[in-house]
Amino acid sequence: MTSPLVSVIIPCYNSAAHITAAIDSVLAQDYANIEVIVVDDGSTDNSIDILRQFGDKIIVLQQANQGPAAARNTGMRIASGQFIAFNDSDDLWLPGKLTAQIAYLQQHPDIGLCYCGWAIWHGATSLEQISAQLSDAGQADAAEDAYYSGWLYLKLLKDSVIHTITAVMRREITDTIGMFNTDYRIGEDHDFWLRISQRYQMAKLSRTYAVYRDNPDSTTKKVHAKNFSLLVLESAVARYGLTCPSGARESQAVVNNYLGGRHFTYGYNAMMQGDRDKALVSFKGCIRYRYRLGKAILLSAVCAVPPLYKLFLRKKIPAIS
Repeated sequence: MTSPLVSVIIPCYNSAAHITAAIDSVLAQDYANIEVIVVDDGSTDNSIDILRQFGDKIIVLQQANQGPAAARNTGMRIASGQFIAFNDSDDLWLPGKLTAQIAYLQQHPDIGLCYCGWAIWHGATSLEQISAQLSDAGQADAAEDAYYSGWLYLKLLKDSVIHTITAVMRREITDTIGMFNTDYRIGEDHDFWLRISQRYQMAKLSRTYAVYRDNPDSTTKKVHAKNFSLLVLESAVARYGLTCPSGARESQAVVNNYLGGRHFTYGYNAMMQGDRDKALVSFKGCIRYRYRLGKAILLSAVCAVPPLYKLFLRKKIPAIS
């Protein structure tokens, strides 16, 4: 079996502390036919100096800060590979990842994207401990997780089951469905998988081949100007409805529950971070979808009355989640 070229795209923004380890984990793969494209997205630290130390082992692109979606798109535009893979600047691949995924894709031409399991790396746990735990689990190299494989649209409506750092896809996908939507500052990956799921089947390898570094300053934990998680789901439902290409269908009541959950999560995070107005709007969305109705009404009342909200922030009123 041949070893087609794989283009690995890594967006980088102020990642001087971790970018070397992220790139090294890609270069250490036993799959040799790769090109590594790192897109520096307007870093203000010394990330670019670190990237230049890799010399011709990687391709480095620079652009003004536009977010990870735009950075990945920049990398994909110049990618030469038959397959495209992604890593992030503070995350790691484990040995054997590309070999297993490319072999699977070559053996299953009907699958457009292959992903895998991932572990979360908390600061208190060493990478060696994670590797030891995974080795003890005795995972098969290329065993397929049948539940999370196939036509995944309905599962993706519930949650973004694919982590970007685990995905390897056929290059043709970008020609068919386009690239990441740069309108989304977060959730752009979820939107991308939803769009792919309308045209291609996807498969998950059960084995854990990637490590996500838990970062308390992650952009996914901040309250953004818009509820991007909700917008992604609303866009998918408006565009594709509730039916999977396989013919399976989800009920409107279940999808309303998903939408209500995104209102609640955004609203509660906004409430905890001091943004009463955003929280109030979101809890009203929960009430509209009748999601956790009692708690949504109570939290709306707290947000609507400034003295109560101040007591909540001072923890005089117990947190409700």
